[in-house]
Amino acid sequence: MRKIIAVTVLTAAAVLGIASAPAALADQSAATKPAKKYQLVFHVSENRPEQWRVALNNALSFQRNVGKENVDLEIVANGPGLNMLKSDSKVADGIAQALDRNIDLVACGETMKAAKVDKEDLLGGVRVVPGGLIEIVDRQRSGWTYIRP
Repeated sequence: MRKIIAVTVLTAAAVLGIASAPAALADQSAATKPAKKYQLVFHVSENRPEQWRVALNNALSFQRNVGKENVDLEIVANGPGLNMLKSDSKVADGIAQALDRNIDLVACGETMKAAKVDKEDLLGGVRVVPGGLIEIVDRQRSGWTYIRP
């Protein structure tokens, strides 16, 4: 009887050990995977240069601190915020710097239609999407972090 119990316990231990081995291997492989990139989408909807400077400075600082290769950054402008992406923008230098650092600047196509603004009216390098809010929501649904300065 003792022999049967001992064999049963050893068999159970062997089965549990074998069953837990794949989990241990999975934990090891997860630890060796590189960390996921940060992904941030900033939302600017006001025609205020100081709000734009905050958004630009936050994006550039974040990128500098985590490393350009470790982050995807996007600044989406809709409503009155679109004016800061126009060629006569008061923050044109900051926008040029952000574009040089591969920060995606995005204009809302719906706002552009309503304000009768053409792509040619925008600073070079600005990307136009059909809807700024759709862009933001799609980014959030994909796991991006939403920031409103």
